[in-house]
Amino acid sequence: MGCIECKQPVIDAIKDELMPMQERIAKYQADPELIKQIIHEGSEKARSVAKETMAEVRETMGITY
Repeated sequence: MGCIECKQPVIDAIKDELMPMQERIAKYQADPELIKQIIHEGSEKARSVAKETMAEVRETMGITY
């Protein structure tokens, strides 16, 4: 049994494991606008949560404007 023969099952298993990830990556690579949209939506959500958190912090510290 040669080196490739004994390693081929491992290579095939790794390829099979990576295939779903590579398919998902291809979707984003094909549509850069989708990435921008996801980032924009995530930023809006994060901004909203941060605003609420900072309001809580200011209220707790007694810093109200």
